[in-house]
Amino acid sequence: MGINRIEGLVYGVDDIETCTRFLDDWGLENKEGGAKGATFTTLENQTFIIKDINDSSLSTPYEDGPTVREVVWGVDSKESLDAIGAELSKDRDVTEDADGGLHAYDELGIGISFRVEDVVEVVEEAPVLNFNKFTPRLNETIEKTQEHRTRPYRIGHVVYNFPVEFREKAVSFYTDRLGFRLTDAVTGMGDFMQCDGSTYHHNWFLSHRGNRTKFNHVAFEVKDLEQIILGGKYMRERNWDTSRNPGRHNLGSNLHWYFKCPLGGEIEYFSDMDRMDENWETRYWDEPPVINFWKAEVVL
Repeated sequence: MGINRIEGLVYGVDDIETCTRFLDDWGLENKEGGAKGATFTTLENQTFIIKDINDSSLSTPYEDGPTVREVVWGVDSKESLDAIGAELSKDRDVTEDADGGLHAYDELGIGISFRVEDVVEVVEEAPVLNFNKFTPRLNETIEKTQEHRTRPYRIGHVVYNFPVEFREKAVSFYTDRLGFRLTDAVTGMGDFMQCDGSTYHHNWFLSHRGNRTKFNHVAFEVKDLEQIILGGKYMRERNWDTSRNPGRHNLGSNLHWYFKCPLGGEIEYFSDMDRMDENWETRYWDEPPVINFWKAEVVL
């Protein structure tokens, strides 16, 4: 279906001022802001929009309180956008906005939309690491960052919880109709999916550990572990609370640090996620593996 990435998220929140301060501390760029809302961007130009929780333009909520009201997917072309519209119109209402974006709801009642992606490429050299007797950085020192906070490259993935009885229809909506690929399917935990144009282990994780549809978290990719620590340390200094300590996940293998988020759910810095393409064979698990390969017991 030509879906390449998460293009953005739209939130309904109850404290614009606090949420704006949080996202600024998180390292996003404030493009437009005011008393009624704000628009932030990642380095790759994904949009992160906050609006007053009672704004009539927001999608219908699936849960009470501040939360994500719409997940926006970026597609590769107008032709792909038209194909998605035609497919979803077979059994649900699809509306088109003034900019040509399409809006609908998935099987769990989550607001989803689609628009042609607008990517700003981030070009940066990969870190050169010395390891044991392997010394590619010989007679060179590391350039130390002067930034006190990190700058997320991109929105990497979004996670929702929902009741297990809806698992089959919730997952098949994305795999059968929108072209997502399953990377890991775990009984008693959930299903990790990547959109058609992505090689990340997952862009979309539906966890069937819940008694209702509920937003869990959004994750932002940064360069490396050092940037996770710098970003997390800055957030702590700004009096934002950790929700999950730094560690490395088992499935996906990404390094991470999670924080409580006033916009709803949690928010994550991550780096070094597993990458796979269409040649990857889905792994099916009869029971969940240990969630973390390792996790810090003390937060800096």
